[in-house]
Amino acid sequence: MSEAITSVLIASASAVAKVFVIGAIGYVSAIRPKAAPILPASAMNAISKMNFNLLIIPLVYSALASGVTPSALGSLWIVLVSGIGVICLSYAIASLLGKLPFFRVDDRTDFDALRIAAAFPNIVALPILIFPTLCEFPVVYNAFYEGGNESTDGEKYKSCVDESNAMIFVYFFAWNLLYWIIGYPTLVAAGKKRQMKNDATLSATEPHNPPSDNAFNNEELQVKIDVEGDNQERQSNNSTAASVPEGVDENVVPDEDAQNESEARKRLKGIMKLFTNAIIQTLKSPGFVAMVLGVITACIPPLRDALFSTGGPLRFLGSALESLGRAGASVGTLVVAASLVHQANAVDNTPAQGADTEVGTLNVSTSNNEHSTSMGSTTGLRESMRRRRSSLSQLSIRVMNAIKKRKPTLRMHFWFCISRLIVTPAIVCLLIIAGDCGGIMNGFPNLAKLVVIVNSCLPGAQLIVLTLKSRGLSESASIVAQVYLPSYLLSVVTIAAWTSLGLIISTPNEDGSSFCNR
Repeated sequence: MSEAITSVLIASASAVAKVFVIGAIGYVSAIRPKAAPILPASAMNAISKMNFNLLIIPLVYSALASGVTPSALGSLWIVLVSGIGVICLSYAIASLLGKLPFFRVDDRTDFDALRIAAAFPNIVALPILIFPTLCEFPVVYNAFYEGGNESTDGEKYKSCVDESNAMIFVYFFAWNLLYWIIGYPTLVAAGKKRQMKNDATLSATEPHNPPSDNAFNNEELQVKIDVEGDNQERQSNNSTAASVPEGVDENVVPDEDAQNESEARKRLKGIMKLFTNAIIQTLKSPGFVAMVLGVITACIPPLRDALFSTGGPLRFLGSALESLGRAGASVGTLVVAASLVHQANAVDNTPAQGADTEVGTLNVSTSNNEHSTSMGSTTGLRESMRRRRSSLSQLSIRVMNAIKKRKPTLRMHFWFCISRLIVTPAIVCLLIIAGDCGGIMNGFPNLAKLVVIVNSCLPGAQLIVLTLKSRGLSESASIVAQVYLPSYLLSVVTIAAWTSLGLIISTPNEDGSSFCNR
């Protein structure tokens, strides 16, 4: 037993070390050479788009087409349901912990964005790198292989990798569906709240319609405008009163029940529209199309053999897709590591927009005023108003700089890491053990248990930051990116620990008995 546990620890540590060696290379490539980094910030979006469309999509198709058999399709629905359950559980845990006094996040807008980030982990790039390394160890591929004893080690390894990749992509389908139903709308709403709050802070520091120079010389015109405005308002009121039919009391309040029913109907309509939009977005996404085509190919044995069997007439095409797919996870990890560096540094390196322009304008205005030859009290009042506008504009610039440099608190980091990396996987492991011991999980694939546990302990997805940035919500994006960086560093230890525990829980005995029967 001790030898088996040692082998499990070595396997999990090796798998995680591989991922973070690639991540370290991406991190260094984002900052070195200092003058012109290998992975500059300007190239991140293009590389990420290329990676998904040209590398990940072929990987999704080839993994499902070659690794899924018609008999195995019946068990994949369990992974789909488990993925939905784990994502909802992650969101609930982050929300509940965030309400405790010790973990409470003071800024509610950041809290809304970060709990979505805590619910949707990076479940593609990292697991696709972790499981092939895990499957290299005999303690893993022998435990999860369900074929005959006459199979070779190479066949067992390939079966382990293909099945784990298929489960990962089915899990990703659940992730994608919930992201468009819950994640994306909540994320954008949270970002808009942050942006509105910042705009309100800036507007509070700016002068409210200060008098212009011409106002002092046009008092008669202003009075005339006010009188005409009053006359127009009276005429508008008279016409409105005339438009009310006789016998109708305009002061009657509408029925409250009718209003509530109308609001409930609007809410229901909004929910249905949101759900429909999520289904449409999921169905038309390239990843889903690749999944469907992969499953169709897997259900047509002659086509599958022609593409992926040795000596098949279309083997050149299947081999090309597999070769492209192998690079997808590594490139994705490089991009994630480099993006975390650029996004975390963006706050310190980005000046407040419009600051230089405003300062230049103020200097020119002051220079011109030095040559003013006006005399009297009017000139003094004008100079006083100009000085006030200058002071308020400079205050506005300082407020903008403070917003740009706003950073997450230590409590925010602690709450996010605890909920995402520790509490959620702990509860998932306890639920799997309870279901295993209670007989609820009879027939649940052992490898699927490990896939669910590993996916539950991963750090947040990079798509969260990209979504906020694409919507112009840079403030919320910078907060999430700064929280991500330490969580990714800490996950080096937590992923290895939970992967080891997941192997112990999911690996069956030689007689096929589960964890509870040992």
